[in-house]
Amino acid sequence: MFATKLIVSIFARYNNQRGSSAVYHLFKGKKSGQTIQDVGLFQLYPFFSITPKLTKAQYDTYIEEIFNAQFILLTEENVVVTDKGRQLIEDFRPVGFDGWHYRGRELSFFKRLALVVQTLSNAPHTMRFLPIEQDGVTQRFVKDYLRYHDFQQPAFQQQFTTQLMELVASLPVEERSKQVLSYRLSGYQQSGYTWQQLAVFLDEDILSLQLRFTSCLHSMINEVRNYPLLADLAQNIRIEQLLTQSTQKTADLFYKGYSLEQIAQYRRLKTSTIEDHLAEMAMNDPQFPLTQFVPEELALAIRERTKQLQTTKLRIIKESVPQASYFQIRLVLAAKGE
Repeated sequence: MFATKLIVSIFARYNNQRGSSAVYHLFKGKKSGQTIQDVGLFQLYPFFSITPKLTKAQYDTYIEEIFNAQFILLTEENVVVTDKGRQLIEDFRPVGFDGWHYRGRELSFFKRLALVVQTLSNAPHTMRFLPIEQDGVTQRFVKDYLRYHDFQQPAFQQQFTTQLMELVASLPVEERSKQVLSYRLSGYQQSGYTWQQLAVFLDEDILSLQLRFTSCLHSMINEVRNYPLLADLAQNIRIEQLLTQSTQKTADLFYKGYSLEQIAQYRRLKTSTIEDHLAEMAMNDPQFPLTQFVPEELALAIRERTKQLQTTKLRIIKESVPQASYFQIRLVLAAKGE
């Protein structure tokens, strides 16, 4: 039910202005102009790329179930949240998520954490065990970490355990989410639960469990600075730059004085792709020179019509402000979202 509530709550934020695939692209972290712009317009930063491995078939199954439960209505273009759907999410507050700053990299943190926990759990008994993480990069990182901290000393083992327990206890997520995290860890002669096992044990669907797990990891990494032994495991996990990687390259050229057309030629990308990047820049940079592309009077007209029509749909706004290009409308909407 957690996944259902989260999906319905995001459709409610879209305010009947997006189709059924919008949440899927958001969860997957699609770097299209529409998805990135929606992140800013509807303040969806926490939920960007929180399930990068989610398949369309899995997602469509949830949408069908949500529709059959009458939480949403599906039209040719939009998803409408019903009164029943709004009642469902009335007290729902999804906390912990910070997808924009992690985009799947929280799993690298968990791999490190899981291998350290497994090693420390086995250390008093034996050092001959099959590592839960076979990834070479993770194994090398953890080996260096354990050597540096002299992990066979009881004092370190006790400090690490105390810090981990205190950190998890302090997280602002639901207790069920903390349970999911703890049951995914392996220890001495005890393997972590698979998603299928957890679904049976906790009586909750797999996507809900995975979303809870992600929110817990995001929350942990955001709070980890107060727990030094765990903070060392979070090195290079958080993404500090607001722009996506390709947009950052465009931004570097743009602020050096290159025109839109020159950037497209230099980077061998379509002009429409560079326009996507500029819209993302307008969304994230308060100093973006909007008037370089949109005269002030035209920007004002677009904002006024957007407010009057209560829509962010480009086609509808374009029909009302025909003198504006779609690119100009997108820039104004992006800057408005910021």
